[in-house]
Amino acid sequence: MGDFHKFYEGKSVAPYLTIFCGGNHEASNYLYELYYGGWAAPNIYYLGAANVVKFGPLRISAMSGIWKGYDYRKPHFERLPYNGYDLHSIHHIRELDVRKLLQIRTQVDIGLSHDWPRGIEYFGDHQELFRKKRGFREDSEHGKLGNVAARDVLDRLRPAYWFSAHLHVKFAAAVPHDGVTLKPISLPADQPTVWAVEAQSAVDSPKTAHGSRPTSAGHTASNERVTSMPDAMVSNKILPASGTAQSKLNAWNNFAAGGARAFEAQERIKIEDNIANLRREREQELNRGSQKDEPAQANVDQSAPGINQDEIDLDSGSETGKTVSENPSPVKVPKLNIASSDGSSDATASEPLLDLAVTEGLRGKLPASFSRPVAPSKPAHKKTVPAAITNKLTKFLALDKPHNKDPFMHLVNINPIKPNATPGPFRLEYDKEWLAITRVFANDLTLGDITAKVPADEGEEYYRTRILEEEKWVEENIFKGCSQEVPYNFQPSAPNFDPSISLTTTDQPKEYTNSQTAEFCKLLEIPNPFDLSETDRQARMDAGPRPMGAGHDGRGRGGGRRGGGHRGGGHRGGGRGRGGRGLGGGRGRGAGHSDTHSSW
Repeated sequence: MGDFHKFYEGKSVAPYLTIFCGGNHEASNYLYELYYGGWAAPNIYYLGAANVVKFGPLRISAMSGIWKGYDYRKPHFERLPYNGYDLHSIHHIRELDVRKLLQIRTQVDIGLSHDWPRGIEYFGDHQELFRKKRGFREDSEHGKLGNVAARDVLDRLRPAYWFSAHLHVKFAAAVPHDGVTLKPISLPADQPTVWAVEAQSAVDSPKTAHGSRPTSAGHTASNERVTSMPDAMVSNKILPASGTAQSKLNAWNNFAAGGARAFEAQERIKIEDNIANLRREREQELNRGSQKDEPAQANVDQSAPGINQDEIDLDSGSETGKTVSENPSPVKVPKLNIASSDGSSDATASEPLLDLAVTEGLRGKLPASFSRPVAPSKPAHKKTVPAAITNKLTKFLALDKPHNKDPFMHLVNINPIKPNATPGPFRLEYDKEWLAITRVFANDLTLGDITAKVPADEGEEYYRTRILEEEKWVEENIFKGCSQEVPYNFQPSAPNFDPSISLTTTDQPKEYTNSQTAEFCKLLEIPNPFDLSETDRQARMDAGPRPMGAGHDGRGRGGGRRGGGHRGGGHRGGGRGRGGRGLGGGRGRGAGHSDTHSSW
């Protein structure tokens, strides 16, 4: 253990209010207790799976977890005792939590996420970033660097600042919105150079607004030929050009944005004819006694079963200095659109049309992430930016981990987008709009059930009506005309850390009911699915972890080797912090792990 247990026990107290979002190196079993947010220790506040809070005049949004497309549409199915796969999936971000953030209709000042928003690298000095971090260029060019959901939230909420961690390198960027121009300004020398800009009114020239790429100085550069990621992977907007280039660009964007369905329908007819011809030829060859192999058999990856070759473990790769990916194969159509709510396995996968010629028997041998996403049962909901969200420039900053090459601390003076005369000192406060959103989605949350289905997205207009109704309830029952401070109600829920117990124990940690979560649910009058009876908890522990699914043999997605995945016994007196991310390592929270700088 590091020193977090001292803060948990009250022997040490953080000298300043510290807030943080969760990543992939925290004690997930503890943060699970504080799903809606709460004090992880005195003066150290965890923002939960998703949240919006206020601190004086500042409004802060946060999303916890890292991006793994194959788990994004799933429910929170993990619950103690964990198997080897649960140890990793529990810190994968979920669509239901992001859906709540995408209902925010008023301006926020600060956004937090653990991993970077997808495509953020191209709004800063990406060439210097690629020089410093091996493998980032390839991952970026193939659309595998960053968090798709975080980019959606950034584009919706448009905070003045966005802070992330995860990739263990200092990097700054400036993201303009709505095609505004960026005017150079002076900044103190200790602030990132790329931040030395401010947004001006929207430009009249589409070419200036969309036909250029931001540079490290915050200015725009012409669309010279580059080897970096195409603009279509960064934005869904059509990028104007001229003449023949315009028509080609429109065709590309139409294809990437949904026109592919019509195109694919036409191509499918041709391909099905080819498949029929192939089958007839094959039958004829078999009748003649031919021993030809199945079509495309030689092109199938013969690597070890259960390993997803497209999965990138950024947290381990960037920490050890190894390349983040093993030079993945280029893709013809990089896609950022997220899989449908039917539970499709990989939201970022793109299946080439030629793969239709592969036999079904051969296709069945591929990992689940290679399966074609099922078309959504409902039409895609239109994404809009509410009129009350007015900010036009987001300044992004990520830092290195402590004791590495780049700085891991940075002081920023932040002025609220909408200044007010609220006098200090300040305390954390609940956000009225967020509490209303929480009430709307409270009944959609299911825990510990791998077979559960996340309710379909009903669309902004549906949720808006319900949120407005719940805001009235929140005002009448909680705020009553004044702000509502987050109470200082930290109470330890687990025994203190016992240094006499080996950190290599294979015993599962015990699940506890957190009093803060119970009080929050009571305040909002919503169900508390995190509260189980001792009988139910013991029954779960006696049953042990759910069986690992096919392909999860402790490698690849299944994990298991880094975190143990052993069958759980009883609780043997271990205190808060043991059994963090993995059972075998015992590092838990506060162990000086690689992403401690995520506590912005």
